[in-house]
Amino acid sequence: MKTAAYLIRCLTNLHVGKGGANYDVVDNSVQRDVTTGLPCIFSSSLKGALRQFCASNNLPDLDYIFGPRTEAKKSENKKKDEGQDDKKEDKNNDNGIGHFSFFQANLWAFPIRSDKEARGYTLATNANLQETITSLANALKVKPDYPKAGVSPEAKEKEVVEEVKQLPVIARNCLENGESKNLWYEEVVPSESCFVFFVSYDDEEKFKLFDEKIQSKPVQIGANGSIGYGFCSIKNISKYDEQ
Repeated sequence: MKTAAYLIRCLTNLHVGKGGANYDVVDNSVQRDVTTGLPCIFSSSLKGALRQFCASNNLPDLDYIFGPRTEAKKSENKKKDEGQDDKKEDKNNDNGIGHFSFFQANLWAFPIRSDKEARGYTLATNANLQETITSLANALKVKPDYPKAGVSPEAKEKEVVEEVKQLPVIARNCLENGESKNLWYEEVVPSESCFVFFVSYDDEEKFKLFDEKIQSKPVQIGANGSIGYGFCSIKNISKYDEQ
């Protein structure tokens, strides 16, 4: 099998929720890597979002790429494939087994506020963020060609760690006749954050169509697409080792 590397750039704030019971101050927290504690997008959530996008944009061979749907979920998943939004993040989860393998998207660069920049922030990365990505890339024999424009590769580790520990929190409210009925707090990964993920594949022709499709326009990942969350651009950044 071959493997492709992709860069996700968040065009809007992203909330891919971790789900389950939560006793934190923040009601809805984002997914984080169980080892590093850094924000990530679990492979199941990523795979489900890509399947929904590809189905909505008429990509053939969905079952080959992503795996067949189970009988019990066909009715529910048909609605998802038709692009209907869901209130909760788990709309993107998918348990089918396909011929393509989707790996977790790990944080590669993060916007840090800076008065020195005209745009108000610098996009920062460092060895700490890249270590997990580099290790997996080496194992899969693919060299991501990271973009260099506008990225500070020498951000202080402590500065980046503090920023990603304290992600922005947005208050959400449910109103009925102008009266607040349910106030909750939601953690988000800010726009301009960048993730890297990998896809392994065994069919060049099917991969070519898939590759072109997911790069053709923004892909919505995670919850709250109806209010503009989670719209991302995806770019193939692969460079392969000689076999």
